Amino acid sequence: MEKIFYLLLLINHLVLAQPNQGRDILKKNIALSTGITMTYNEIGKAGGETVILLHGYTDTKRSFETTIQHLNTLDPTLKIYALDQRGHGESSMPAEDRCAQSPELCFTPADFAKDVIAFMDAKNIVKAFIVGHSMGSIHTQELALRYPERLKGIVLIGSFINGTEMPFIQDFLIGSILENLWRNELEKDGDFRWPVDAYTLKPIDMKPNLTRWIKTEWTVDPTAKDELVNAIYADAMQLKLGTWIGAIKALAKVDNREALKNLKVPALVLWATQDNACPESQQIMLKESLDEAVRKNNIIYIFKTYGKEPLPESGLQENELGHNLQWGAPIHVAEDIYSFITTGSVKSGLPYANPKNLKEVLVLKNGSNIIQKGKR
Repeated sequence: MEKIFYLLLLINHLVLAQPNQGRDILKKNIALSTGITMTYNEIGKAGGETVILLHGYTDTKRSFETTIQHLNTLDPTLKIYALDQRGHGESSMPAEDRCAQSPELCFTPADFAKDVIAFMDAKNIVKAFIVGHSMGSIHTQELALRYPERLKGIVLIGSFINGTEMPFIQDFLIGSILENLWRNELEKDGDFRWPVDAYTLKPIDMKPNLTRWIKTEWTVDPTAKDELVNAIYADAMQLKLGTWIGAIKALAKVDNREALKNLKVPALVLWATQDNACPESQQIMLKESLDEAVRKNNIIYIFKTYGKEPLPESGLQENELGHNLQWGAPIHVAEDIYSFITTGSVKSGLPYANPKNLKEVLVLKNGSNIIQKGKR
């Protein structure tokens, strides 16, 4: 009987000693000096580097859950925060009476950057590594340009540099969806005023024919787990149109080609070959600006490509890693972020989607997919 007791005690100890599969991720919220009440995920113990992750357009902190869990596994001393940015997820909208008439004036990259600095101040964070995906990568660029003294380095995932020349933003999201589909249909009710009456409206409250594209064309990624994509779809359906309108119209005005030539912090860029939102043309411009920053300010930057298959003629991600790299390859993204933080470099090898199982990532050991400029 005594042996059984000690055996049970040993089993209990071993179970308790196991990693708890992300249960250490804490959801919190905080009132910022910018007027936004921000919800965020937090994991890790104080003592190591601080990492702040910024999601993409219409996305939430959910986008990085697996990535931050793996970062925590790699180094439990990292203090990691994944934020719901203003108007996204569970964070509050900027004031309706001030912003509904022209939402883009309240969702500028400068506004988002001020929120992050206010968050850092409230949490007594002196310096941090900032990781941004898509829209979040523009906010990361803004932070690096406006507040370089608060950053140790930046990671840009699925990034772009010039929204004024992006058909995905100008023609598809603004032209086809916001103006031709949503605005035209909503204004058929003669009492509806765009964008004022749209500010607090959610897609889930609209007619299905206006929102079907969110499921079929927007929250789509053949390499991501179905449960994650479904959850992100549900989040997008709850996102108020004030955010849909304001954030994308602000991004449409961004052109950081000249500004990024003055970058003063180290940078890592992760990009996938079937990124149909931020195509190779944007990556070429981004690298040209970073090349100049290396020459002028002696920074280092690394550009790592994921994927083997190019974007198909359809212009859609079909059989390879794409725009949402942290959905399809969260562990590999975490490993590269961690390597960049700790060594100033990235892991060797070319991650790509297994052609026989797109939800599995393989690594080609001898891939020539990494560019590094500058000296550590």
